[in-house]
Amino acid sequence: MILKDTSNIRNFGFIAHIDAGKTTTTERVLYVTGANYRIGEVDDGTTTTDWMEEEKERGITIQAAAVSCNWQNYILHVIDTPGHVDFTVEVQRSLKVLDGAVVVLCGVSGVQTQTETVWKQANNFFVPRIIFINKLDRVGADFANVLEDVKNKLNTIPLLINIPYYEEETLKGVIDLLSMKRILFKNDANFDKEEAIPDNYKQISDKYRENLIDVLTQFDDKLLELVLEQKATIEDIIHSIREGTIKMKFSPIFCGASFKNIGVPLLLDGIVNFLPSPVDIKDIEALLVKDNSPINIYSISDDFPVLYVFKVQYHKEKGNLAFARIYTGKIKNGDTFFNPRTKKKEKCQDLLKVYADSFERIEYAESGDIIIIVGTKETFTGDTLCSEGKQVALEHLSFPEPVIYVKIEPKNSIDLEKFNIAKNHLLLEDPTIRCDEDKDTGQTLVGGMGELHIEIFLERIRREYKVALNTGNPQVAYRETPKRQLDYTFEFDKKISGNIQHCVIKLGITPLERDKGVEIKFDISKKDLTKEDLLSIENGIKNALISGPEGAYPVIDCKITVIDLNFDKNRISSLGFEAASNISTSYLLREAGCILLEPIMKVEIDVPDNFTGNVIGDLQSRSGIVIDLIKKIKEDKIIAKCPLKKMFGYSTTLRSQTQGKGTFTMQFLEFDSI
Repeated sequence: MILKDTSNIRNFGFIAHIDAGKTTTTERVLYVTGANYRIGEVDDGTTTTDWMEEEKERGITIQAAAVSCNWQNYILHVIDTPGHVDFTVEVQRSLKVLDGAVVVLCGVSGVQTQTETVWKQANNFFVPRIIFINKLDRVGADFANVLEDVKNKLNTIPLLINIPYYEEETLKGVIDLLSMKRILFKNDANFDKEEAIPDNYKQISDKYRENLIDVLTQFDDKLLELVLEQKATIEDIIHSIREGTIKMKFSPIFCGASFKNIGVPLLLDGIVNFLPSPVDIKDIEALLVKDNSPINIYSISDDFPVLYVFKVQYHKEKGNLAFARIYTGKIKNGDTFFNPRTKKKEKCQDLLKVYADSFERIEYAESGDIIIIVGTKETFTGDTLCSEGKQVALEHLSFPEPVIYVKIEPKNSIDLEKFNIAKNHLLLEDPTIRCDEDKDTGQTLVGGMGELHIEIFLERIRREYKVALNTGNPQVAYRETPKRQLDYTFEFDKKISGNIQHCVIKLGITPLERDKGVEIKFDISKKDLTKEDLLSIENGIKNALISGPEGAYPVIDCKITVIDLNFDKNRISSLGFEAASNISTSYLLREAGCILLEPIMKVEIDVPDNFTGNVIGDLQSRSGIVIDLIKKIKEDKIIAKCPLKKMFGYSTTLRSQTQGKGTFTMQFLEFDSI
């Protein structure tokens, strides 16, 4: 059922580092809310949101999965996102359409690398967050240390809503700092008892409650007045927390142990009480297509629907499925939308509500809903669908370039045909996978964000499409950057489409700092150039930067300046400008010279402390540099950076060195010279 009161909708997702317990928490949420009648377990492969075979076998989330459930009088649209760094794009495109997020932290490991990454992504999309500190039942869990991590690494104020309650070092429940009660839970994750706080917890509870009020009154003058007059009620405090959370002044902290069914109902209360509804999000900017002027989409009449497609997936029976968030308006089966990017219409052949890998057909949907549109033809991830009478475009997502490639080859012509079909379907789902042809061998180069990313992609092709493949070893995706600043003048004089095209173009190249990307600047008068001419010059430069002179790798971190351009309007066309700028850029790169850059990875390794020395020694033999060493109870966390080419097959080495007890995660850090 879709609730008509949009203020009762919560669109949120669970985001975290791998193994923090997102999917386990999602399963408890579905069970407690009555959406599921049994509790799914990651280790058993019975979870609702991890429905792919690869997810069940590996015990990790690969694709973001959406589910819906009800809590009290609220409807919750929940997205469970991957924690592995190779699938960060799933988190990125989910955050684009979410109003809020629950960040799940491990009570033992605290804030980890991927936690920091998804936190920054949430900052970029201005997504309010609450935090759930999970796994506080584990040996080595340290609530106080995790709070320090939150302050220091996430740069936010932790606002404690509840704290863990232990009996003889066993987690039994939580102390709720709003009701000032001890809360115990049944084995099915529901409330068991609400009792007075035991004497041995009174002092610490009073201290944290006082701190809670202190933080709130720093941001809320009305609450401060009520507190001074001793008139503040629990409703006043909840209202103040909600306002501060939505404005991202602080981050409410909940705690528990999802696997032991502790703390989930209070987390659900926090989701509906503190995270925003679609009504609370007042300002989302889009571009009015007719004149490229900015417009707040919430100023658009409900007669003109605006949808953002955050994911496209191929379904063997239904065809293309476009996962979309409705920002304004009401839509129904059979409606026709306009795609400003393609300038084409798309018809909604069916309208579905999603529940992981199953669907429920619905007749209509309204502002704030997350739905699936069946039957789109040319709509991709990041597209806006709107009314042809009111064309607007929300900001398109940008995706990172691959850092690793693998050569593959179908075993015969039948497999080649099936591979091409599979490739087209799966590339639609994952825009971070690249498939290019190796011009020397004719083989296909599959690029991705890491070994696991490509491994899962190829595994799905083999399993779902029954394709036999030969695969090569992983290869690093290098980059190039110019050695020095240089100007270059080129006289272009070539026949194009039967006509001699002529111009003289002078370009300059300047190396930039790492991670600055590519800049193209025009230091010439544009009065005699059309928009098409300028775009052609820019495209010519960009195409030349795709393949550098040193190893035919993309050129990055440089500024190309068009310094001078002499031409006769009768002797040059837009095609001529594009060809001239392309060739002159290639010559410029060759003259300036380029150096190769290789991907450097940030590596986090958790090992028993008696293996730390051996692991560090092995890292140093791989040209690794240890950045930090964090000591914990009988365990160390090693943080290092290392060239990607030296880390292939590292999981096998680490298992061998630590008797199978060591684990590691790795994510792209930067490109650096070889």
